[in-house]
Amino acid sequence: TPDEKARVLSAGEGEWRILLQKLRSNYELHHLQDVAGSYDDDNKHLIMMQNTAIVGEKILRAARQYVKSNLADAVKEAASRLPPESVADDTKLYEALELDEEVDGWTKARQQVHGHWQFVLIPSSIPNAFVSEMLPRRIFITTAMFEEFIASQDELALILGHEISHLILGHSSTMNSFESSYRTLEVLLLSLDPTSGLLSLAFMGFLASVRSAIGAGYSRDHERQADELGVKLCAMACYDTRAASEVMHKMHVENVESGGATSNMPTFFDSHPPSDERYRSLLDESKNENPNKYEENCATLKSLFFEAIKPEVRGSPEEVRAKLRTLKIQNEVN
Repeated sequence: TPDEKARVLSAGEGEWRILLQKLRSNYELHHLQDVAGSYDDDNKHLIMMQNTAIVGEKILRAARQYVKSNLADAVKEAASRLPPESVADDTKLYEALELDEEVDGWTKARQQVHGHWQFVLIPSSIPNAFVSEMLPRRIFITTAMFEEFIASQDELALILGHEISHLILGHSSTMNSFESSYRTLEVLLLSLDPTSGLLSLAFMGFLASVRSAIGAGYSRDHERQADELGVKLCAMACYDTRAASEVMHKMHVENVESGGATSNMPTFFDSHPPSDERYRSLLDESKNENPNKYEENCATLKSLFFEAIKPEVRGSPEEVRAKLRTLKIQNEVN
């Protein structure tokens, strides 16, 4: 409705702080970190928007770092397979790298995650969060996602990390290519059928079942892959991945209580693996993927401060502040 559209909140990467300061002034909020229940709906949404932007920026930073590292590795690997004369010639090297499938995949991923992003909070009773190639560089999340499942920034980080992982891994492109191939086959059957379409119509029912089954298989694999990369991005962004995994447990409980799941046994036509299975997998992954693994990147401002005032860097207040700024910039780049 027009009223709901008017309540959609949107903030650009790097700009959201200014927007929220204006909104906070309008609502006369002085303590945005207070319990959300003490505010009306508009102010609750403001807090949701703030958290989405804070967490989203950190997840995007981790995603860019991850993609950059994998692209560099792919280029090195591709270059190592080329003859010396191709490596020595920039033009030949560039042409060869363009044809390498792995390099091409990570180059596309880099194009997807770089640029100026927007964070969009949609008032809705349907819990959802997503990114889309059709609406690039935007993270969408509904208010119901917070109200029903997300209770912390750790849990929000896992949700956003999962969705951005789909984009990095090219899942949307893969499914679009798969759908296009099957649609093309159906059109060819209709155009070539000598029985005026009767044979094709009978066969297309079977083909639709096959397409649905294979598509479900793609989806299950995609969800598992996005879970694995999502928890990694969550850890790289310095969030507690074990605590974050609880959001999947809550979804599983809701799914069971609502009658959406009665068994842990997956069927071939399920579009997603059982939430309880994913929850256990995320807990296992969190043992390896957690902030401790990225301790150097997860330095806090407090540790940066103590690093800056070590005896070897002590000096005038201006020198200490300069060192602190340098360390902070290095941490953000990492």
